[in-house]
Amino acid sequence: MVIDCHVHRYPPEVFVDPVSFANIQGEKHWLRLVAPEDKSSIQGWADRETMLSDMDAGGVDMATLLGWYWENPETCALHNHWHAEWIREDPDRFVAFAATHPLAKEKALDDLKEARDTGFRGIGEILPAIQGFSMRDPHWLKIVEFAVDTGWPINFHVSEPVGRPHPGQAPTPFEDFRWLAETYPELKMILAHWGGLIPFYELNEHFRKSFTNVWYDVAASPLLYDTKVFRAVVDIVGPDKVLYGSDYPLRLYPDKLEKPDFSTFLGEIRDTELTEEELSAIRTDFPLIASLSLNSP
Repeated sequence: MVIDCHVHRYPPEVFVDPVSFANIQGEKHWLRLVAPEDKSSIQGWADRETMLSDMDAGGVDMATLLGWYWENPETCALHNHWHAEWIREDPDRFVAFAATHPLAKEKALDDLKEARDTGFRGIGEILPAIQGFSMRDPHWLKIVEFAVDTGWPINFHVSEPVGRPHPGQAPTPFEDFRWLAETYPELKMILAHWGGLIPFYELNEHFRKSFTNVWYDVAASPLLYDTKVFRAVVDIVGPDKVLYGSDYPLRLYPDKLEKPDFSTFLGEIRDTELTEEELSAIRTDFPLIASLSLNSP
């Protein structure tokens, strides 16, 4: 079974006119990412039929629909409404994570409880720098405690602090992640996009002990790093802590492909120096998949 732990999906009314959607919802950061004014966009779009067709073509059995780190709490609730509809429609193909915003305070918790009862499996993506809250904000920590009690992982959008600037780059709160992991050792954390290369800190024994419950997804890797990053990170943290994710429908190969797909990136991963056992772990060892009681095809 191949599980993509990091995809995004929007209804047609959003991707037909993302500018109007963003202006109505007050989502300036999202708009800069999907429809930048100063360069061509690498954002792709896909309706249900296209996404499922691309999953089938790439051999992807299930995909995790991630929420976005919306600036407006009301957009989080809207996104969760979309996800609830889609996992009801295709429960064997999609798992949903909930979008959330601590500025919604108690409503955020109420919405997460509703998401839990609807069948959601986690929270994220989260990005405090864009959503405008501190990792130690008491309203945020209530969300963290809910995740711990529910057994849900939280996916954080993370980017490296150096290198070529790109639209998704934002401050990486290294010490905040460490504080969160040490304060809530039972919290499952997924640091997206190779964790902004935080896994290299796990070469430090003391740091590694704090990050026992931290995983790293590889979403958007072709846009960020050489494929040698797979061998390097697996050698440090092991394959069980590395999660396959694509960031579909982002166009990971904009110079070669006009449309997003799953096949090209998966093929590139297969061509790395990883063993078959390591590849299997990366593609399937998602920390909450065991709870889904699914059989491999």
